[in-house]
Amino acid sequence: MKHLLSILLLSIILAACSSDPIAPPATDGTPIKLSLRIATQSKDAQSKDTQSKASASPTLGWNYEQGDELIEDWVVIMVNDADHTIEQVFTPATSPNNVEADKVATNLRTTASNKTFYSFANISLAQLQQATGHTFAKDHTMPDIASATWHIDGNGFDPKAKDATGRAQGIPMTGICHMSLTNKDNETTKTLYVVRMLAKLQFNITNKTGANITLNTISIARLSANPASSGVQNVMLFPSATPTDANTQVVQQPRLNGTQPQQVYTLALNRAVANDASTGQTLYVNECTTPANPFGQFMLTVRLTMADGTTTQQRYSVVSNDNGNWHFIARNDWRIIPIILQNIKLDLIPLDFPAIGVLPCSVKEADGTFTCTFNAGGEFRLTPKVTRFDNGAAVADADWTFSRFSTDTYPAAPPSGFYAAAPSWFARGRYITGTFGTATGQAYHTLYLTHNATGRTLVCRVRIVRP
Repeated sequence: MKHLLSILLLSIILAACSSDPIAPPATDGTPIKLSLRIATQSKDAQSKDTQSKASASPTLGWNYEQGDELIEDWVVIMVNDADHTIEQVFTPATSPNNVEADKVATNLRTTASNKTFYSFANISLAQLQQATGHTFAKDHTMPDIASATWHIDGNGFDPKAKDATGRAQGIPMTGICHMSLTNKDNETTKTLYVVRMLAKLQFNITNKTGANITLNTISIARLSANPASSGVQNVMLFPSATPTDANTQVVQQPRLNGTQPQQVYTLALNRAVANDASTGQTLYVNECTTPANPFGQFMLTVRLTMADGTTTQQRYSVVSNDNGNWHFIARNDWRIIPIILQNIKLDLIPLDFPAIGVLPCSVKEADGTFTCTFNAGGEFRLTPKVTRFDNGAAVADADWTFSRFSTDTYPAAPPSGFYAAAPSWFARGRYITGTFGTATGQAYHTLYLTHNATGRTLVCRVRIVRP
């Protein structure tokens, strides 16, 4: 009996010294050790480089080889959810200087409980405190900053620009991570992901005009404008979702601070491109949305100087390869947009039926939009005409297929009573026809024609005015 009791006591001692947790996995306040690292969204999460005829779907991982989209500096705030106390404020001893991931803490002693980590890359503690109006320090109560806002001039952003200390500013990145730490998390490493606060457009341009050209500018419409002053906080501080190890492929939704004004942003290139050659250009932009209707699109205008010295432009509607529509650019998006420059241009020939003494209709083209002014009521027509840039020769109608003619609500819907019969495509005559109502004003439309041989789409923005 004595021998049996000794064995029993030995078993109890061995069980108490075991390194395996004997408590159930729960947030019970047990001391544990963690290692933390901060990281951009994993390159392994990059989706396939899908490209449509006019644009591409966003990819989730960015090309780290560029070296200007990574972590220059960081701040991590660790909060105990039970009492909202800041347990730690982590900052690097030295600048990480362009890394994909960096160690925040090694063998950090904390408790098995619910924690929230607020992570910031390329944002200093001083900048964070100034933007939010709060002070963040150990043992202080964590303020509610989940709905905090931020100022960023995303259109034309230069990550390599130096701040006051001479350090490259990098792209601001943020993330919120909620963790329910248990005993099983002891001596593990947790990743705190951050999401870039702006988007990247990559233009891949191929010259198929038949001659050498100079690529002058690329303009993209409907981008959220850069704020008019430094005091305007135009975006929310945190993304719509933060990646985790279990789900790195998080698709973001735009998180603007209210409704932001839009602009046409022009990227100057002034670059010679030989016939059949290609060139590329990257542009950082603000996240933004187009009108929530089936025809809301981002519009591209490419301005060229042809081999004979004449200047011209080509227009594109930027749509998604997934569903034919692309209504937003979100933070962390990487949109790869192929552009094929062709030796064709699109014009509109107007026709109306005015009474004697009424001025005839007219068409003027500027900045990618055809303004069609009709001084009479009743029926009207618009006939697309496709010609060659180099010699003005007409391209046969049989080479083209009508795609659609939309009535847009951007920048404004047609006034009530503007049309008695809304304009539509008349297939047999190959023209757009409609009938005016009694109201005057203006209406906006988009015409799409597809080249049968290549599948490329010509896009014509139309503004119909009745003064």
